Amino acid sequence: MPVPQNVATDYGFRVHAPGYITPTEARAWFEDLKIRVLALQGKSFGMLVDSRSQKANPPDTQELIKEAMVWLRGHGMERSVVVLDSTVALIQILRLAKATGVYAYERYMDALKDPEWEAKAVGWIKHAIDPDLPQAEQTQAR
Repeated sequence: MPVPQNVATDYGFRVHAPGYITPTEARAWFEDLKIRVLALQGKSFGMLVDSRSQKANPPDTQELIKEAMVWLRGHGMERSVVVLDSTVALIQILRLAKATGVYAYERYMDALKDPEWEAKAVGWIKHAIDPDLPQAEQTQAR
């Protein structure tokens, strides 16, 4: 399995992280992302993590993901979205996000249930349009 890929976007980064990720692959991904984030020189950013086809990862990989979540949040990540198509992966990422304090800034989308997941994800990242709230509630909140 290839190392998860980090791609620069107009909102920050899009990460393609499919399948089973080994600790070595997770470390290489995180080191690459650190370099990219540090190059922003403190500018805030958003992130879309495309984890479709990802299943449960080993404990060491989960620890690296937790480390990355904390580091990214501390280095300018404002909002993020994780796109999944697996209940097992969703449960795992929710547990990690709650443990790291990232949960409040992150949204989770099931690509199998929502064909508009990408537009909604970018709306959250770029404009804070919460995909979990009905449109009427968002208008009232602004």
